[in-house]
Amino acid sequence: MFFGKKKKLLKDKERRKFADTIAGLLEVQLAVAGEGRSIEDGAGNLNRQAIGYVRGYTCCMLRSRGFNDSDPSISVPIIYQVLKRLFPGRAIAYMKFLIDHEKDELVLLGDVAGGQQFADS
Repeated sequence: MFFGKKKKLLKDKERRKFADTIAGLLEVQLAVAGEGRSIEDGAGNLNRQAIGYVRGYTCCMLRSRGFNDSDPSISVPIIYQVLKRLFPGRAIAYMKFLIDHEKDELVLLGDVAGGQQFADS
């Protein structure tokens, strides 16, 4: 870029470490909430607010470290890695859900709550 700030990027190793840090913090919250390793109900329906919370928490942490979370080349790989660690075998389905439901009210409500939780901690 000729004018303006240079785009801040993460290398693969940094991306994994960053995602592991976020997932570790969220794992503690899952354990305290008693949710186990699932954010789906018995019928397999995804808790839309919970998946939004993960996205919001992750994006807020990215912003706090100076990254542009609205850039999909930055946020999508990190969110995917966080989901992969938190919910093994479900990351692809959960990412697809987030993409398909980006304007869903409950997903957005969870997103705001997750971001606020990170900001408050």
